[in-house]
This record gives sequence, structure tokens and C-alpha cells, in this order.
Amino acid sequence: MRTIFITILFLFLFSCKENTTDTKDTNTSIANDSIVTNNSTSSSETKTNSNESFTIDCGSGCAMTYNEVSRKENKNSVEIKYNVIQYINENPQDEYSETYIFESDENELLKSFHLSTNSENILNDDSSLLKNELSKIGAKIFTKGIAKNNSSNTLEIVNEKGPYNLIAVPFDLKKYMNDLPNEIKNSYTPSTKLIDYLVSKGYEGENYKCFFLNTDEKSKKIITSITRGDSEYFVSITVSDNKFSTFSEIGSIGEETKYFKIDKNYTVAKY
Repeated sequence: MRTIFITILFLFLFSCKENTTDTKDTNTSIANDSIVTNNSTSSSETKTNSNESFTIDCGSGCAMTYNEVSRKENKNSVEIKYNVIQYINENPQDEYSETYIFESDENELLKSFHLSTNSENILNDDSSLLKNELSKIGAKIFTKGIAKNNSSNTLEIVNEKGPYNLIAVPFDLKKYMNDLPNEIKNSYTPSTKLIDYLVSKGYEGENYKCFFLNTDEKSKKIITSITRGDSEYFVSITVSDNKFSTFSEIGSIGEETKYFKIDKNYTVAKY
């Protein structure tokens, strides 16, 4: 009888040990599964090789390298972070980071790319040194092409929205000087792009005014007044195919006076 009792007790203890082992194995399996699940969840931002890096020449011995550090893919955009190094005569001068956002429209066509801190579309800025290189990268990201609305004449030359009134004609600079401080009618405020363009031509001023000679769909011809100290300069600019195409000074008041006039057909003549 005692032998039977001991045998039953042994079988009971062995069964409990086996169940404990199974429970432990099961818990370990669940823990391992949890670890695997957690490791399989990755961020949309990934570090990348510098395969989309590039260098631009900014003139006068200046060069800037853009080395890709990481990129983050969203639903309709891709953010690429660059490590930027500026060189002067091949010697590094400054180092910092910049992030550019490439965006597509509903048809997965490239519609814009811009700094993360500035929403201005570089795709429409022909004066940008980065446009060409970033366009190549954007074309690799969104392979279907560029959105049509970015190929139209989107260069904003004044802050106000059209339609625009043309300059009041006939206009004669000499008569205008005699009528001061009366202002020329139908003036508009030049955009930042236009002012930057004027500054690049050596016409940085304290006040600017813009006047339209024509506003065709394909081109726009304007006259801009630049006031600096006691002097005022007048320049003629033509915008065609989304670019500043012609530029010339047509008149000035101050140390040197140059007269011009505009007839009823909006033809400009110096005299």
C-alpha cells in the first residue's frame, strides 16, 4: 500500500513540474514574440548613404557641399536632411544642417521642393543655385514628372494680385520732376524676388515702386523706380517664360539726370 502511495505522489510531482516547464516555455515564447514585434516597428525616417549628395559653385572661390544624412517618407512628401559645408578657396568655413521637403500632387507629380523653414517653392525660382540639383533629386523621388502648373509663368513680380492697371501715359520724366511730390499713378509693390533681382544688378534702394507697360500672358514689361538717398533710378525689365529676360536703366534723377518718356502706345524713349 505504501508503495502504491509513493508511486502516485511521484507521478503527481512529475506532472506539476512538466506543467511548470510548459508555462515557462509559453511565457518565454510570448516575451520573445513581443521583442520581435517591437523590433519590427521601424521609424519612417532612415539614415541614408550620401548617394544624393551634390556640390554647387556659389562664385568667387565659394563652394557648398550638400551631403545627405537621412530622409523621411510621408504620404505625399519626402524630407531629406543634408549636412552642408561651405568652402572658400577649398578651405572649410562653415558647417550646418538643412532639411528640404519634396512634395507631390494627387497624381504623384512633383509640385514643389523647399526648405523646411521656408515654404517658398524653389522649383519656381530660376535665380536659386539649388534649383537644378534639387530638381534632379525630385525627379528620382517622383518619377512620373513635374506638375503642369509649375511649368507656367508663375514668377511673381509684385505683391498685389492682378489684373493690373498700366502706368498712366503719356509720361515724361522732366514733367514728373516739375510736379513733385505728386506720384506716378498705378504703382505696385515689387515682390521679394524682384527686389533681390534688382539688388543683384546693383540697384539696392530704400524704396521701390513698380509700373506695368504690358501684361501679356507670355511676357510682362515693367518699369521699376528705385529711390536711394536723394537719387531715383528707373529701370526697364522684361519677364518672359518665368524668367527675368531683359534689364536696362532708362532714366535717373540726382547726381546725374537722364530723361525718358512713354507715349500713348507705351513705347519708351530716352532723350
